Amino acid sequence: MHQSLFRSIALYVALFLLPSATKAEEPYTLAEDSSNFVIASLVTATASDVIYSSMGHCALRLQCPSESLDFCFSLEMEALPGDYAKFFSGEMKAAVVAVPTEEFLAAYREEGRGVTQHELNLTLHEKQQLWRLLDEELVKPPHLTFNFLNTNCVMMSMVMTEQCLIDEHIDFGEMPAAMHLNNGDLIRYHSQDTPWAQFLYITLSGAACDKFYDTEYRLSPKMIVEVLDKASIVSDSTSRPVFTGIHKQLIAPTHQPQPNWLTPTRLFLLLLLITIAITLLEYTGRGKAIAKYLDITLLSFQTLAGVLLLYTSTVANLFGSHWNWYLIPFNPLPIVLWLCFHNAGWFKHVYLFYSIVLLLFILFTPFSSQLDLPHQLLTATMAVRTLSHAMSVRRKKQNAKK
Repeated sequence: MHQSLFRSIALYVALFLLPSATKAEEPYTLAEDSSNFVIASLVTATASDVIYSSMGHCALRLQCPSESLDFCFSLEMEALPGDYAKFFSGEMKAAVVAVPTEEFLAAYREEGRGVTQHELNLTLHEKQQLWRLLDEELVKPPHLTFNFLNTNCVMMSMVMTEQCLIDEHIDFGEMPAAMHLNNGDLIRYHSQDTPWAQFLYITLSGAACDKFYDTEYRLSPKMIVEVLDKASIVSDSTSRPVFTGIHKQLIAPTHQPQPNWLTPTRLFLLLLLITIAITLLEYTGRGKAIAKYLDITLLSFQTLAGVLLLYTSTVANLFGSHWNWYLIPFNPLPIVLWLCFHNAGWFKHVYLFYSIVLLLFILFTPFSSQLDLPHQLLTATMAVRTLSHAMSVRRKKQNAKK
């Protein structure tokens, strides 16, 4: 909060007391109609290694060259990079901040991230309106609860651009093919270069994967440029492109995040194969000890995943509060039943029942966009062990009869 307030004071000092605080980037001539008195641009940055920047970043740049003013307005979270606990708790607050462009770029240059600028085709009054709207947000303390799906840097840039239009609106026209995908498949498209981030996003998005949010809430820093490049600003009698056509690379990328070769699909397939091998070894009368430790590990993981999913689906607001399909295979109920009733005679039926639930859940995969191969490999792994216990109880009965 104090940092945001400091930035607000610094901006107003720059605006009214220090007109030469930030130098113009290149020689500038004011147009006769003063249309370029203010220059508004969308700024996009490439991805970083930090998970909540794995799709890049987006900001609005406003320049007043005649007054040597140049700032990037960005929706920023109050936590430091790497503060994953606060991020995943869903309690991370965000607010619009204004940073002198050179300072803004320096941070990305240090990380090796590329930054590109796309000039917006707004009228002078709309650019002034945009600056006013951003100034109003600027003086507010962190008050927005960051939400990965609909309260983020892209949303802020898109909504602010739409709100500044005077008797006009944006017609998105022909949308890229990916924008016709539901939320889940669109998240996979946005995060195709970061398999682990994709796995996490899909895990937490829940039933929202099967929905279609408004365009403003479905964009990534890369996709927003692709969408707006084909969009138009229209009124009752006029139409013009959203961008002026002036695109400029401010920083060339020098670092490209590299995905781990051990993707979720590969890891969980390996886990399934190991589980099958241990189960087969157990049937031979050997490997009972390792099978026991495997069961403890899987049940512990299943319980922890279930608790986290319950929390993120009901309390945290990182991806919104809604039903999550993975609460069916991953929930705390199995360990509660085991701790309370594992010595009860009827408990043997729990293994068979849960095995049927897991198998039906796998068969349900085509009916929800949230369900996919890497997650269902985990479901299949648990099903192997529960089926093994169900069949073990049946074999013991048959041996007792003999």
